[in-house]
Amino acid sequence: MNFTVERPYAFFGFLLLIPALIVIFFQYKRISKKYQFFQSNYSLKGKKDLQKKSLKRVIFLRTFLRVLSWCMLVCAFAGFSWGTYLEPVQKNGNAVTMVFDISYSMMARDCPENKTRLETSVDYAKLLLEKMEAQNISVVIAKGDGIVAIPLTEDRESVESLLDSLNPMLMSSVGTSLGQGLLAALKNFPSKSSFLNRIWLFTDGEETDGKLQSALEECSNFGVDVSIIGFGTDVETVVLAGDGKTQIHTALRSENLEKICKSVSEKNLNKKTDSKVEFIDSTEPGSALKLLRPLQENSKNPMSVETENLTYEVKPVKRYDMFILFALIFFIFSFIFSELNIDFFKGRKIISATIIFSTFLFSSCSSYFDAGKTILVSSWALAQNQYNKAISGFFKIAENSKKSDDFELNQYAIYNLGVSYFYQNEIDAALEKFNLIEENAPSNVRFKAFYNM
Repeated sequence: MNFTVERPYAFFGFLLLIPALIVIFFQYKRISKKYQFFQSNYSLKGKKDLQKKSLKRVIFLRTFLRVLSWCMLVCAFAGFSWGTYLEPVQKNGNAVTMVFDISYSMMARDCPENKTRLETSVDYAKLLLEKMEAQNISVVIAKGDGIVAIPLTEDRESVESLLDSLNPMLMSSVGTSLGQGLLAALKNFPSKSSFLNRIWLFTDGEETDGKLQSALEECSNFGVDVSIIGFGTDVETVVLAGDGKTQIHTALRSENLEKICKSVSEKNLNKKTDSKVEFIDSTEPGSALKLLRPLQENSKNPMSVETENLTYEVKPVKRYDMFILFALIFFIFSFIFSELNIDFFKGRKIISATIIFSTFLFSSCSSYFDAGKTILVSSWALAQNQYNKAISGFFKIAENSKKSDDFELNQYAIYNLGVSYFYQNEIDAALEKFNLIEENAPSNVRFKAFYNM
């Protein structure tokens, strides 16, 4: 269900109901006394009970409905979300975060040439760096809580310099949290970037808190591919802990890592996300190619509407619009029961008619203005430098307009995709979009496309 509340402090708004209800109670008492005085002085005793009941019912219903309306507004501001949906996000270029396990278990010498697992993982990472084209690289150290050692950069020398200095003494934290390392890597990626984000975790699979699987699921929700590269052998060996005395029995936990990756992949399949989670044994022939090939394919893939580098992120369904609608309905009903002085049974008919009319109105308007709403939201996102959100919206318009044969809307969407890439200095991708503008496109779209080119 993924039930979340964005701003829980908004619930303090419910406390405002206390003084409001106290004021309403004393107002009712004052008005009731005036009614009694009026009735006793003007000989309306026969209608006394009826009018008192009517007054009480009107005030109670009006207060109850307005309290409900206020509660709905508070809930709308609180930002309730439940349920999820898949948001398509276009990606261009690559960003790779290397996460290194530097726990003492990585000092076991069970790798070729009698090297430690950490030394072998460093050599392996340097090999990958040599074969990678211009990519954005960052480094995270996973020991205790994950630490971003080097933010995203194209400076390979700084990355290689850090790799040469990796050892368990860099951090004094006790234990290994691979999950915290992955979450640190996830937070390291800019939220307004169009890069296709990937995480490479170099480890032997030894962890102390069991958070790896939940962290992998979190990465998948944000459309980030994770590859776990295993080092060592399945045969247990003994190493010394940080105190230099305690012996630790350690091995490559390949079976457990494969099981975790399989479990997360099955969940991704059920959620219909295309995020990849895989385990790769570093000694497996061609293991490095499995890591490098997706980077090369993404770099060479032509950018067009038909062949987008598209990934999906799991987003929560925000329900604020539903609460605002209910707040409006309850507020209107409070006037119907009080100001119009409608009797209860007739009021029920009006309530039914109002609900039917409101349902018809909102359902018809939502389908009619869906494309226009998406254009406005995407354009605003672009103005706020929220590139992922803008690109996702324009791509959705381009796809839907193509299916509905709305040529003009399709050309506007493609042009705005080009502008979105241009703002991120991704010139090749922007030119691809501008070149898709056809000769019979609206004149202002053609002019802007040519001008930008």
